[in-house]
Formats: sequence, structure tokens, C-alpha cells
Amino acid sequence: MNNPKVWKREDRLVAELAQLGVGYLSRQGAFTPLKKSRPDILMAELVRQPTSRVRVAVISLFLAHPEYAEYIPAAIESLPAKHAQTLKIFYSAAFILQKQFAISLRPFLGAKWKWLPDLFSQEMGLTLLDPKEGLKKLAQTQAELTKTKLNWAGTYNNAARHLLRRWHMEQKWNLSHP
Repeated sequence: MNNPKVWKREDRLVAELAQLGVGYLSRQGAFTPLKKSRPDILMAELVRQPTSRVRVAVISLFLAHPEYAEYIPAAIESLPAKHAQTLKIFYSAAFILQKQFAISLRPFLGAKWKWLPDLFSQEMGLTLLDPKEGLKKLAQTQAELTKTKLNWAGTYNNAARHLLRRWHMEQKWNLSHP
């Protein structure tokens, strides 16, 4: 990523994610966004990023802000088909991961906790699957669509684990540093 424009845009997105509680991604600089992007614009920008670490962070965004689900239709409408499909897949991963990690996520979200609505399970063929099977099926779908043999299920899980690990570290740090 040698293009300064690209990394500045990525840095802005990473800084914005950090302000929203998704602070596990490192930044190139100390950029602080002056204003928040609309949720639909933020989601669309995230899935269009060239680096996978930033694209996949949209999963953590949904876990940290389940209320953003209402902006999915607007984000999808603004994206070309390929990116819209990626957003649907990553949202579906967040939907499944929220079930899998609900006990760990709830204490951090408090009053903000709410279940993500089921938007794409039927379209993705994920109905009536337990979370592990659902992630596996979703990973297969993404591998076929992207023609890649990546461990997509592991990638989805890592997004949730990075988020939770960061929240645990912040909680520990806040308790030990009044």
C-alpha cells in the first residue's frame, strides 16, 4: 500500500472505527476524524478498502453497534454488486458470531445490546444451521464467490476475537488506572 491517498483514507476509517469502540486495528498516523461518517457510508467505505484487515473490521462494527443493521439497505444500494455481496456476507458472519459470542459481548454493550436482525440467512442458505455450521457454510460461499481458498470462517472468528480481546484489555487497563 504505497499510495499515500489510500493509506490516509484507510487511516481515517481505522480512526473512526476506534472512536466507535473497534480499536484493535493499528494506524499509520495520529489522524482523528473531525466528524463521524453516516453509518451506511462508513460500511460502504469499509468493504471497498483494498486491505482485508480493514474490510473485515465491518464484522466487528456490527458486533459493537448492532443498531447499524438498519443502515444496511442504504449501504448495499450505494455499492457495486461485488462489494454489496461482501457486505452481505460480512453482515451474515456478524449475525452468526453474535449468537456464538453473545455471553461475552453483552457485558460490554450493556444497554446498547440488541440482537442483529436476520437479513440474509435465507438468501445465503443459512437458515436452521447452528453457528458453527452457519459460519462454515458462509465461508464456503465466500470462497466460491471470491475464488480463494482462504480460511474465511477463521477470518470471521478473528474479527470477533480481536474485538473482544481489545475490550477485555481496555477494561483491565481502566480498572488498574483510575
